[in-house]
Amino acid sequence: MSGGLNLTESDFEERRKALKERVKKQLEKSSSDAVEEEIVVQEKSIETSVDSSEKRNLERLLQLEIDDKSRIRKIASVLILVGSILGIFSGGIILQGNPSELLNSSIFDQTQSVDITGQTLDLEGHGIYNVSIVLLDYDSSETIRSTLTNDNGYFQLKSVKADRMILRVSLDGYDTIERTFDAVDGFMQPFTMKNGSGVVSENFISEESGWSLEAAVGLSTFIGIMTILTGFVGIQASIETKRAKRYRRTQYLAGVSLFSRGLIIFGPILILAGMGLLVLTKEQFEDVEEV
Repeated sequence: MSGGLNLTESDFEERRKALKERVKKQLEKSSSDAVEEEIVVQEKSIETSVDSSEKRNLERLLQLEIDDKSRIRKIASVLILVGSILGIFSGGIILQGNPSELLNSSIFDQTQSVDITGQTLDLEGHGIYNVSIVLLDYDSSETIRSTLTNDNGYFQLKSVKADRMILRVSLDGYDTIERTFDAVDGFMQPFTMKNGSGVVSENFISEESGWSLEAAVGLSTFIGIMTILTGFVGIQASIETKRAKRYRRTQYLAGVSLFSRGLIIFGPILILAGMGLLVLTKEQFEDVEEV
């Protein structure tokens, strides 16, 4: 070799082989990194594709569930609305009713007759036997019926007209007792008889007896107004059900609307069914979601 380099032929060959080896290793490393990078990219692509498919399926299922519960909530709203409208209708019927018919209804129907039971006692509290019991008409003082006490001092008058009467209790050697009373209760307070020959008057008349027309009109008007008002509360509950904002408030309003008593039982049954469906869809309300 000539020039300034003192390299032998063998040294030159060794350096050339070493250079080839370095270039070969660099090429192999570059190819390996490219393959690994391609594999990683493919794996990420597959994972992304699988995640997207699962997400779409989950979203689809959730949407189906939401749609089903939305339909149930709409049915609940309709049930509460119909039950409340029936209540308003019933309230209108009550307000338009005849008070005289209301007085004759089963609500105010007074007992037509009663069985009167009583007892006669002496001052020591013992029953007195064979005491004469006479029932008199209050207006005419005519005798209606009579009986005698038994060994224990008890007596009974059956099927007495539910009206104002006079009961005369008498026995030789005792004061006669004349008690004025309203025959509305079957059991009378005991008659305490004292020795003597006079007449003792007792007044057991209550200040008010039965229902007056004014009281019946007032009560029917109150019931009618309350029925209509609670029916309107039910309509508001139906609206709140559609809005799906406050669950507890909606249930409270629906509960109040039960007092509208639409057609006696049909309205409350519909409202109760709607309240039951609301329980199934409570998570759709905003306040429940926040919790």
